[in-house]
Amino acid sequence: MSAIVSVRDLEVSYGNLEVVKGVSLDVHQGEKIVIMGPSGSGKSTFLRSLIWLVKPRRGRIVIDGVEVKHDTVREVRKKVGFVFQSYNLFPHLKVIDNIVLPLVKVHDIPRDEAVERAREALQMVGLLEKANAYPLQLSGGQQQRVAIARALAIRPRVLMLDEPTSALDPELVDEVLHVLEEIARRGTTMLIVTHEVDFAEDVADRVLFFEGGKIVEEGPPEILYNPKTERLRQFLRRLHRRTTF
Repeated sequence: MSAIVSVRDLEVSYGNLEVVKGVSLDVHQGEKIVIMGPSGSGKSTFLRSLIWLVKPRRGRIVIDGVEVKHDTVREVRKKVGFVFQSYNLFPHLKVIDNIVLPLVKVHDIPRDEAVERAREALQMVGLLEKANAYPLQLSGGQQQRVAIARALAIRPRVLMLDEPTSALDPELVDEVLHVLEEIARRGTTMLIVTHEVDFAEDVADRVLFFEGGKIVEEGPPEILYNPKTERLRQFLRRLHRRTTF
């Protein structure tokens, strides 16, 4: 089975600082990949570099059969739904218009179809009744669900999420994770940077642990119970201490 996302020898630098160091990865259709690691490990930079939100220094990336290059990156981005930590919603636009606008302006979808897709996506995340609200009238969890709906509305081949719950108050995290669990059950290919261990155990087909710009441990969710490396064991121990207070 060919990979829907294929990465070979990816390197990303900020000036002289190497952040991603020769990472290779294949993701197959329908797989859910959870990416974990301490701050500064390169995990978010890796995810963003896949669609050149951060441009790699070297390496090869192929998404849905298209190699990411200067002349193809726009085409590739149309195939990928990307959800950021910080929602990135336009505060002056209604919820539904935050979803419709990129469909019309970026994806060249007729407005009537874009509105239909936006309503369908809002229904999927349980927020159709908020279609005419403004972002600042919503909770943080609701705003992130709108951002997820915006990504789903393009009907992506791959959904990428960069720490989608890290900016939320703890009591709002579960509502977003519940939506992501529902999306995962539909068979969507997903790459998710997160520290939510329970979510990873429930949803992931594979867990990648980043350290120092490299994947230092990889395997099924069971590695979160029985890590092979001392570094992952330490990381999980610290996470557990943080979540028990």
